[in-house]
Amino acid sequence: MPPAVETLALVKRFGSHIALADASFQVEAGEFLTLLGPSGCGKTTLLRLIAGLDRPDAGRIRLAGQDVTDQPAYRRPVHTVFQSYALFPHLNAYDNIAFGLTRQRRSPAVIRQRVEAMLALVGLEGERWRYPHELSGGQQQRVALARALACEPPVLLLDEPLAALDPRLRQRMQRELKSLQHQLGTTFIFVTHDQTEALTLSDRIAVLHNGRIVQTGPPQKLHAEPETAFVASFIGNCNLLKGEARSRQSEMATVVIAGRLAPALWRQDGAAAGQPVVIAVRPEGVQLESASGDNASGLTGRIVERLYVGADTRWTVRLPDGQTLVAALRHEPSRAWEIGALVQVSWQPAAAVIVTPDEVGDETESAADAEREELLGQGRQLE
Repeated sequence: MPPAVETLALVKRFGSHIALADASFQVEAGEFLTLLGPSGCGKTTLLRLIAGLDRPDAGRIRLAGQDVTDQPAYRRPVHTVFQSYALFPHLNAYDNIAFGLTRQRRSPAVIRQRVEAMLALVGLEGERWRYPHELSGGQQQRVALARALACEPPVLLLDEPLAALDPRLRQRMQRELKSLQHQLGTTFIFVTHDQTEALTLSDRIAVLHNGRIVQTGPPQKLHAEPETAFVASFIGNCNLLKGEARSRQSEMATVVIAGRLAPALWRQDGAAAGQPVVIAVRPEGVQLESASGDNASGLTGRIVERLYVGADTRWTVRLPDGQTLVAALRHEPSRAWEIGALVQVSWQPAAAVIVTPDEVGDETESAADAEREELLGQGRQLE
């Protein structure tokens, strides 16, 4: 079977700004694929091109093997759920869900049967006569989903549909959305800038940066094996450390960081020992132990910041060459270091990976700064 959705070298410009460059990917039937990236990376533009709401400047779009690049939105076998839900305020929940079926001129009996099934599917049987302003945000979101699914589209496009919900309701709706997709087997293409949401929901994730798809794969692979510094930083907020490759044996390498040796995976082709490299290691993969004296063996550094965030403590360590990294450690009495304490830094060889250097965009740095400020706030409340 051909892919449910296939894009071939899509390009979209807005004036002199290139919003999307050479975007190519495939989505299999029944797959839940997420377009993930910071604001302005091109993910919503890509979704709008698939929906037919915008036209590409170059490239092609195929749905189930059929080229639809030049077809208008209303002729494409897709439906879109927007962040705003776009419910009709003068129609109740029942009539909102029935709207698309009515436009398709289905029989009254088919419409009634289909709407009743959708109301049961999203758990809103008792709210059918309520108007949008009488529904909660989560209920409005369910009505929007039910309206889109009532026409049985082979592909459903979702543009940050959970962004307006509060955190607790958002988590609940994530579970319900994933369950709904499994029940129906519909192909979902989901847009979000939330890394946790993408990891939770997706069969595969396509990460976008500056209008380009920089890596595509299952959540576990992107989390454990990022290919670029941007992906490592954006998904899971990896520590990025500069070093020099000393030796390589198969997929394992020894890297010099701050004058000391450290292990890392090296899966890139064409790389050679002796060149500058960037290491990505996640905070939860970093181990710290007390060190005695500046001549302690291995990679060492000094504690410069501590953030207590409930489940663990984030320790920021400055290495002798000025680079910093964060370790996320569970609470133990032996780990109650003071600011300025000398610690030994280590990680398991598989916990670090050599990635392709790139310019981590301002959006990622802003996101990292925002997360750090959030953690600081949590730390102040909990201490």
